[in-house]
Amino acid sequence: MTQEDEVEGIGPFLRELGRFQLQGYHDLSDADVQIKEGTGAGQSVVTEYDVESERRVARFLQERFPQESFLGEELGNVRRDRSRYWVLDPIDGTTNFTQGIAYWGPTLARVVDGRIVAGWIYFPVLDELFHATREGGAFLNGRAIRSAAVSDYGELATVATTSLFHRSFRLDVPAKHRILGSLIANLAYLAKGTFSAVYGRGRIWDLAAGVLIARESGALVECDPEIETLDVAAMTPQDAPRITVHGRAHPSLPPLQRHVSRNLGGT
Repeated sequence: MTQEDEVEGIGPFLRELGRFQLQGYHDLSDADVQIKEGTGAGQSVVTEYDVESERRVARFLQERFPQESFLGEELGNVRRDRSRYWVLDPIDGTTNFTQGIAYWGPTLARVVDGRIVAGWIYFPVLDELFHATREGGAFLNGRAIRSAAVSDYGELATVATTSLFHRSFRLDVPAKHRILGSLIANLAYLAKGTFSAVYGRGRIWDLAAGVLIARESGALVECDPEIETLDVAAMTPQDAPRITVHGRAHPSLPPLQRHVSRNLGGT
């Protein structure tokens, strides 16, 4: 079996992983949810399904790509070849996962020589598998997708931000506003054409696959710092830099930043 065939097997594996995660989604108790240490005011939660999912992905990749490195949100950095990395968030949107909200799932990216070359996002509840390869287009359940052909904001446009956005910013845009509670959902639905513009802030495992998928769909995605300038091999779950992402469906659409101002009463 060629390496290309092995990469093609990622999608079916993520669907299988999603079936395991759905067990927790339907049966999780309050005792199964823990607050992550060191997450401060924007507290994050973790469950045994996050950690076990990361273990399963790490084993799967180790069997098929034994020489390639792995960075996961929960368990850390396994350095084998610093030029070839798999980057994983086992469940993006864990708060949604614990509260019965459908927008959550695993997201996996492949990074070669600092460039994101492939990405996958899977939403198990919705059975939506997004996938892209560099210069190969973006797909949802095997069907090609494109970002929306919009050139202005209005009642038919929808923008998406994050759950803590209101603490620091005000948004004044003539469009509908959604907060799904998942960075990968923001980027996936930008790629699908649902959202006209998005804002997100996270670490490389939250964003790498979604940035590639959105860009391959035709969207313009700006990262600060630029995600492909970062040294994945130097990162750990504790000290990976935060990345701010602004995306818009079409270059002719004005940046969402023009409609954002600092909330002087925020933190």
